[in-house]
Amino acid sequence: MGEVLVCVDFSEATERVLAAAINLAQSTGLTVRVVHVAAGEAELAGYDKEAFEAATPDKRAGQLRDEHGRLQELTDRLAAAGVSAAEPALVMGHTAEQIERLAGEFGADLVMVGSHGHGGLHHLLVGSVTEDLLRRSTRPVIVVPARQ
Repeated sequence: MGEVLVCVDFSEATERVLAAAINLAQSTGLTVRVVHVAAGEAELAGYDKEAFEAATPDKRAGQLRDEHGRLQELTDRLAAAGVSAAEPALVMGHTAEQIERLAGEFGADLVMVGSHGHGGLHHLLVGSVTEDLLRRSTRPVIVVPARQ
């Protein structure tokens, strides 16, 4: 059978997306590959864009190791649910671009992402990865809605 690329960001949406992926894979036989697009390098050399503190290569490497470990835990949960799971993928860069690139690289039949349910003002100021992905994608995208 084919493969679904399941994109996670480790927010509260991750649990909903993982549950939807398990349901989909159990009913279709699709293989699930969990992916995470990590934030790129710091915006200002030497400083983290999230918190104004020194950003060192060792600190960033540790964060990436932690994120990869979290991806492996999610992949192990898929296997425990009886789902065929491919090796997880962790990349850095622009989220929608990297998801589309990975989907092509792995030959994914579809992509699954979560929605955070932010309002219009947030989309106006920050944008939406999901909307960007929907515009770019050359394959079907399943959007798991935010809790209402």
